[in-house]
Amino acid sequence: MLEKTKAIFLKQTKFSDSQVIAEIYTEKFGKQAFIIRHSKKNKSLPQKNILQALFLLEMQVYYKQKRNVQKVKEINHKPILTDLPFNFSKSSIAIFIAEILHKVIKEEEANIDLFNYLYSSIQLLDSLEHRIANFHIIFLYELSKYLGFYPENNYSKNKLFFNLFEGKFYDIKTDNNVFLDEETSKIISFLHSKGFSSINNFSFSKKQKSSILNAILKYYHFQLPEMGKIKSLEILQEVFS
Repeated sequence: MLEKTKAIFLKQTKFSDSQVIAEIYTEKFGKQAFIIRHSKKNKSLPQKNILQALFLLEMQVYYKQKRNVQKVKEINHKPILTDLPFNFSKSSIAIFIAEILHKVIKEEEANIDLFNYLYSSIQLLDSLEHRIANFHIIFLYELSKYLGFYPENNYSKNKLFFNLFEGKFYDIKTDNNVFLDEETSKIISFLHSKGFSSINNFSFSKKQKSSILNAILKYYHFQLPEMGKIKSLEILQEVFS
């Protein structure tokens, strides 16, 4: 059945000289694999440069339920991102986020709330002018809400230590591997319910940003042990060092 859907590009694997297997998160069908042909000569086929991390797409696809690899009739970069593809900091964040999404999203079904969050966040990243280095920290924290393990904000003067396994704060730090230190725990509490509307108000030091990003990733690993190593993390940290 021919269907039209919005989509977000995550990654690709070369299949042949003229074809790739693309992993794409769609509005209608969740995460799907598509076989895509590209050509420099045939203008009706997509060019390689539209298959970039977090590019927003409009697709016409021949969707068939339970088929491992779906077929594409037409694919376009729409709406066109104007800054992200040319801004090294933003494109580095996009590669990092795309790898995270590839690892944590498993559903081959629609999740409109998650899709809308991703879609609007990418547009925000494209338009952002300041505090770019805060984006992926807030993004990951808020993403946990849609993945089902949003932290409980029970932080208080008596509960100062965030438990990475249980996702809430405790009064005693009993295990350094499971509990964050007091400073990083406080930042976790600060991030709660702030969202992107307060992105320009975050003025953490480079050391604090590194600590909180590592803490959030560790939290993800506790909740999703199968996530594995994030290869693009090292490049991202180098970009913002």
